[in-house]
This record gives sequence, structure tokens and C-alpha cells, in this order.
Amino acid sequence: MLFKKEKTCYNGDMERKQKDKNEGFLSTLIGETTPSKRAGLTYTVAALAIFAVSFLFMFLPATEGKTPDWKLYLNFLGAPFAFLLVTLWYFYYAKTPVKGFVKEQNCHPKYYLIAVLLQVGLFSLSELNGLFLTFLEKFGYTDPGIELPSMDGFGFVGVFFTVAVLPAFMEELVFRGIFLRETKDFSTLARVLICGSLFALYHQNPAQTVYQFICGAAFALVAVKSGSFLPTALSHFINNGLILLLTKCGVNSFQAPMYVIMLIISGVCLVLLLVYLLVFDRKEKRECKGGYKQFFACAALGIFLLLLSWSATLLVGF
Repeated sequence: MLFKKEKTCYNGDMERKQKDKNEGFLSTLIGETTPSKRAGLTYTVAALAIFAVSFLFMFLPATEGKTPDWKLYLNFLGAPFAFLLVTLWYFYYAKTPVKGFVKEQNCHPKYYLIAVLLQVGLFSLSELNGLFLTFLEKFGYTDPGIELPSMDGFGFVGVFFTVAVLPAFMEELVFRGIFLRETKDFSTLARVLICGSLFALYHQNPAQTVYQFICGAAFALVAVKSGSFLPTALSHFINNGLILLLTKCGVNSFQAPMYVIMLIISGVCLVLLLVYLLVFDRKEKRECKGGYKQFFACAALGIFLLLLSWSATLLVGF
């Protein structure tokens, strides 16, 4: 019995040493790993990843005149690639089994319908971009706009996959999947507002910040209620895909009577959905343990870098 006890202690020591070795320098630096710290670190790693990808773009050969399609494709693929790096880092660092994470995404089918209707509802806020841009233009701001690769022929398929499919899935995986998974100790309101704010900041697009915050917060609310990022990935995809389809068809605006009717229907849809999610779709009340200080301490570097980039983008526009 004595021999077995010593053997158990020896194995325990070996396991602890292996665990310490796996945690590495980062865990030693930040102390005991908690979900709040992992959430903050995920955002910082996401910021560092997108800056690293942008830095690599600096070595691409310079082109004069119209930007070639291959360069535009690389530009749009930069963010999904950065999110892929973040995802791989997270599963390695958090030691989360991929199969278990996938099973966690199962949710009631009604949330997919809610996600589709949510996108219909968010159409009522489409004027926010124009209004906020008009406000900035009063101070001399010029929106650089977004340049897309050619959508002629089969080019539309490539653009659709690169601009609509990949970003929708990868952004939702990180923001409404990983981030919300690690902030379950926060209150629902805090998760929604923080997720929406960091989502808008990450895009570094001053002209769309207000609209992206609202979309990010709405997506976060659906993800919190459903417990899955898949419904919001569908909603995000519909948003991106619809914009591309309208652009492809040359539809830049709608006639006034029809547009007003569409806005009213969309607004009513958005209000009803929010009322349902906030009032009627109640889950078991979770204990909010906090961890906000730990989160912001670990996310501070990422927030600072992205805020700096957002400010620089804004100043360049004047």
C-alpha cells in the first residue's frame, strides 16, 4: 500500500509538471487562468493577428491605378485568416476539445428563424450609416469606401465566398462563439454591450461604427439566448450576401414610397424580436460572478491598438 501511495504521488507530480509545461510563459505571466482572462486574451490575440496580417501586406508589390483583383482578394482574406489563427490559438491555449465545442453549438431551430427575422429588422437601421457619415462630413471627413474585386461572370462566386461566407462564419465564431463562451460569468447586459463595442472597434471603420455596434450587440443577444453562434452566422451571412446581390444587380436605392414601407415593416419586426428575446425568452438565471477587471486587463493591449488604429483611420479621412 505504501508503494502504491508513493507511485500515485509521483504520477501526480508528473501531471502537474506537464500541466505547467503546457501552460507556458503566458499563463505564468498572467497567473491562474480564468474564463475572463481567456476572453480578454482572445481579443488581444485577435488584434495582434490582424495587425500582423496587415504588416505582411506591406511587402506586397505596389500597383498603380486601379487595384488588381488578386490584391483585393488578399485584402478581404486577411481578416478571416487572422480569425483562423485566433481560433487555433484558443483551442490550444484553452485546451478545449473541438468536438465538445461543436456539440455546444446545438440550439433550438427557432433561433435560426429569429436570426433571419433579425436581419430583416436591422434593415430599419440602414440609414444610420448615412446619417453618421453625413455628420462626419460636416467636419470635413471623406469616407474612402470599400473596393470590391470584379463580380463579372464567375467572379461573383469568388467575391460572394470571400466577402459574404468566410467573414460571416469566422467573425461569428470568434465574437459570438469563443468570446461569449468565455464570458458566461458576466451579466447578459454586459456580454451584449461589451461584445457589440469590441466588434465595432475591431472593424476600424469610423463611418460604420454605430451601425456595427448595434449589429454586434443584437447578434450577441441572439447568441446568448440560443447558446450558439450558428444562428448569428446565418444572419451575418444574409446581411453580407444581400449587399453583394444588390450591388451586382446595380440596386443602390429604393423608391421613396416602397422604401418607407420597408423601413416601417423592418422596424416593427426588430421591436417585436427584441421584446420577445428580452421579455419572453427567459433562461434559467445564472449567477454573475464578474471577472470584468481580469477581462479588461487582458484585453487592454488589443483595445489600445485597435482604438489607435480606429483614431488614425478617422484622422486620415479629414
